[in-house]
Order: sequence, then C-alpha cells, then structure tokens
Amino acid sequence: MMMRLALLLLAIFARSCSAFVGRCATSSSSVSICLNAEPLESGSKVVVCTGPTCRRTGGKRALAIFEELAPSIGVTVESVSCVSECAECGLGPNVEVRLLGDDGPFYPIKNGIKTEDDVKGVLGIAYE
Repeated sequence: MMMRLALLLLAIFARSCSAFVGRCATSSSSVSICLNAEPLESGSKVVVCTGPTCRRTGGKRALAIFEELAPSIGVTVESVSCVSECAECGLGPNVEVRLLGDDGPFYPIKNGIKTEDDVKGVLGIAYE
C-alpha cells in the first residue's frame, strides 16, 4: 500500500515537471518547483486554483501575482474552484499550466505556488 502511494506521488511530481525544460529548485516557501529556462510562450494559459484549500493557503494572492505578471509575456490567467479535483489540494495553492498548442486533457499542475518568486518560476520570468 505504501509503495503504491509512493509511486503515485512520484508520478504526480514527474507529470508536474515533464512539460518544462529547466531545473527544479526549492522556493522561498520551501516547496520544490520547476523553473523554466525560458518564459512560457505567448498564448499559453495558467489556471490558478481558488478552491477552499488553495484559497486558505494563498491561492487568491497567487492569482493576483499571476494577473500582474503574466500579461507582460502574453500568458492569460484564469481561476477555477479546483484544478486537481481534490487529488492535490493539500499541496496547494495549485496552478495548472496549459502550454500553447497543448490540447490536454491532462495539464501539468504546479503545487505550492505562493510567492512572487514561485509565480516567476512557473512563468519563466527572470528573478530580480
């Protein structure tokens, strides 16, 4: 049972990082996130979870930061009440990344996106 859980968590993490070229690093919020080598392509979309758990852990603040930074690189921002349908709520705030030309149905979900640095890491914007 524990082995199945470990494999599931590993698969979720791998899916979260698979769409990004770059490196993974620990953010200021002590959560490992994947940093893009280049900004997301114009026309891509990020969907920020503002469901109950993500809202309590900073989803509304993350949404505001995305809305401030994303338009400068042509990325649109949406919010939804739950991007992971409760599978990853405890890891939030969660952000779904829909790359230009990616038809889904499964999109990578970034977990623990709380700070401006976390948002910049998802967007691939250089840190100042």
